[in-house]
Parts: sequence; structure tokens; C-alpha cells
Amino acid sequence: MGFMAAVALVLGIGYVVVVFIVEPLRLRRRTGASGWVASLGATTAEKTASAMFLLGCGLELSNPALVLAGFALPRVDFPVAVAVAGAGLSVASVVLAAVSQHHMGQSWRTSIDPDNAAPLVTTGPFQVVRNPTYTSLLANSLAIGLLVPTPAALAAFLVCLWALQLQTRRVEEPHLRRVHGEDYQRYARQVGRFLPTIGRVSGFGR
Repeated sequence: MGFMAAVALVLGIGYVVVVFIVEPLRLRRRTGASGWVASLGATTAEKTASAMFLLGCGLELSNPALVLAGFALPRVDFPVAVAVAGAGLSVASVVLAAVSQHHMGQSWRTSIDPDNAAPLVTTGPFQVVRNPTYTSLLANSLAIGLLVPTPAALAAFLVCLWALQLQTRRVEEPHLRRVHGEDYQRYARQVGRFLPTIGRVSGFGR
């Protein structure tokens, strides 16, 4: 369990470094903007989603860290093959996030920027799901749980899922509808939110 916890912690930290540091720096070199946006005027929904997301990430990374520190957390004993699959899923999630951020270019931002409307991106991974970066976040959270299967891992995944659902449904999708109108609505009818075909919308406000 200690080895798997070490692998999980390295992969979890690696995901954060690649997605939130390396890729934004590469974006800054290409476009002059890193995508980091201060959400000073964030709504209550956005603030809540951000807080819950940070909580989920904290649970996700503290789970293997506590195991490495010697805490005897309740856990499920999965076959080694499940842990190997988790490691592979984590690596794949990093690749998906990096590819998604590359396709977004200047449209990738850490928060809604009401003063600078970004183009609607529907190419690459966005042809399959509307939020591939969020899909990668959830996949990485699931991967960490497969490597270190404890109640904390399940809680981390559920909190992250709740946070991303709130962020997309209450913050980002209404913004995209206001900015892109029928173009976004047509796109949302055809492409799923986090998984292919799942989360497609048939009308405004859903």
C-alpha cells in the first residue's frame, strides 16, 4: 500500500504541476497570456464551486500522503491490476488535459472573464465532450482512488464532481449561452458535458 500511495501522490502532484503551471507557462509563451484570471467579481456559485474543488483536491492529495505517513486508513483491497489501471488512467488524464488546453489556446482560463469573451472551441477533444479538461480532472481523481482505495478517495471524487457540476451548470454554461447564443446551444445539444452523449442539453437552463 505504501508504494501505491507514493505513486498516487507523485501522479497527483504531477497532474497539478502540468495542468496549472507547465501548460499555462507554455500558453503564455505562445499567446502572451497564461489563462490565470482573478475571479474578483465571482458569483456565490463560482466561489462555492472553487472552494469545494479545492477541498476535493486537498482530500485527493492528502489521502496517499496520510497513508505514507503511517495512518491506518480503512481501505478496499483491489487486485494489483486495478492499481496499474489507475496509474495508466492518471497518465492518460494528464495527456487529455494538456491536449485540451492546447486546443483551447487563449480560451483556456481559470475563471470566467466577463470583459474578454473567448471563442467557442469545438475541435479536438471538444468534439467528444464539452469539458474535456474537467473530464481529465475527474479521471485523475478516480485514478488516485484506484491506487489508494479509501473512503477519503471516494469523498474526494464526489466533492470534485459536485464542484465541477456546479461550476459548469451554474457559472460557465450560462456565460457561454449569453456570449455565443444559439451556436453554444446547438453544440450543447450534440455533445455531452463530461462524457460522450451524457449531459447533452435540450433547452436553456438545464
